[in-house]
Amino acid sequence: MEVTEVKGEKMRGLKNGLVAAAAAFIAVAGGQAIAQAAPGVSVTQGQVVMTAEGASCTVGYVEGDRAWTAAHCGLSGQQVYNQFGQHVGTLRWFKPSGAAEHDLAYIQFAAGTYSGGNPKTGDGIRPVPAPGTEVCINGRLSGNDCAQAINGPRDFDGMNYANNIPKVNGDSGSGVYVPGQPGVVGIYQGGTVVSRNGQTAFFSNYARMPYANELAALPHKGFVARRPDIATPRNIAEVPGVELRKVGDQVEGLATTSSEGFGFDAIRGIANNYGIII
Repeated sequence: MEVTEVKGEKMRGLKNGLVAAAAAFIAVAGGQAIAQAAPGVSVTQGQVVMTAEGASCTVGYVEGDRAWTAAHCGLSGQQVYNQFGQHVGTLRWFKPSGAAEHDLAYIQFAAGTYSGGNPKTGDGIRPVPAPGTEVCINGRLSGNDCAQAINGPRDFDGMNYANNIPKVNGDSGSGVYVPGQPGVVGIYQGGTVVSRNGQTAFFSNYARMPYANELAALPHKGFVARRPDIATPRNIAEVPGVELRKVGDQVEGLATTSSEGFGFDAIRGIANNYGIII
C-alpha cells in the first residue's frame, strides 16, 4: 500500500545565503522598512493568516488568547501576520505535531490582538465524531463542503479522516465541524492518497482538537510581545527590510523548533515546511 500526504499550502525552498541574510537581519535589527504595529488587531475564524514569506493558512478556531490552525503553515516560533501585514502572534506547534502526526498548531496572540469569535461554527471544542457522521469544512477559498467521517488509514496518532472533501491550497487550518453542533471537532490539514491493488482512494485529513488536560498544560500562555508590522503594499525602498524580516522570522522559527526537541517529528516538520515530504 502506498500512502501519500498532500499538505495544504507548503511548497517553497530555503533561500540562498540564509545564514548571511540572517546575520544582516540581526545587524539592522529588522531593518527600517517595517511599519510600526497598530494597536488592536482582531483574529476571526475563517480569516487568512500568513508568515512573512507569504505562506498562508486559515484560522480554524479562536479562543481568548490564541487561535488554532495547521502546523505545516509555519515553523514553531515563527511570527504570524494577517493579510494587511499586521502582526497577530507567534505560531506554536501542538506537541506532538510539527506538520507530521497531529499537524496542529496555535497562534499565541501578541499584546493587543483579540478574538473576533467563531462566526462559522460557533464556540466549543468537541470530540472526534464516530465513523459515518457527517463532517463539514468551510474552506476560506473553496466554500463549505461535507462528507462522512471514516476510519481511514490511521497513519498518524491524532489524525482523523473523512471521505474526500474538495479543498484547495490556503484552506489548511480551517475548522472541521458537525452540522447542527456548535464548535469544532478538528482542524483541516490536507489530503491523503492511498493506492492499493490498483485502486486509488482519496481522504481528507483533520487533526483532533486538544483535550482539556492538554489545553491546561500548554507551555505558552498569555500574550507575546507585539512585533512591528510588515509594510504592505510596499515601495521599492521597503523591499530590502521586508526580505530581511522574512529570513529573520524563519531563522527564529528554526531556532525555536530545534530547542523544543530535535526528534524525527521536528525534522519532518521542518522538511515539510520547505516542501520536502518525508
